[in-house]
Amino acid sequence: MGQFLIGCSGWNYSDAPDKGGWTGVFYPDKDTKRLRYYSQFFNTVEMDSSFYEKFYSQMTKGTFIGMVRATPEKFQFSVKVPETITHGLPAGTSNGYDYPVEFRHPSWGTEGP
Repeated sequence: MGQFLIGCSGWNYSDAPDKGGWTGVFYPDKDTKRLRYYSQFFNTVEMDSSFYEKFYSQMTKGTFIGMVRATPEKFQFSVKVPETITHGLPAGTSNGYDYPVEFRHPSWGTEGP
């Protein structure tokens, strides 16, 4: 059986906890380098902002490489980026692709029972 990668749909939640932020709940304080800190506890993350057209068109190769360098070698991103950004980056598996699976259930989209 293959390796399981466990992560969240993003890491940059800087709002106060009552507004869905992670500062003071997961991140120690507002100055914490979030992606580097997050990668100490999880081995993958969905870079969800890249799925929105506004951010997708602004993603640069330098930004993506900076994020890769901020994480451990085996850390993996689930990310939608323009093909020119990923050109030349090493493939993750023998066939050149990793297959992320995102589990969802309708009850997860609610604030309570």
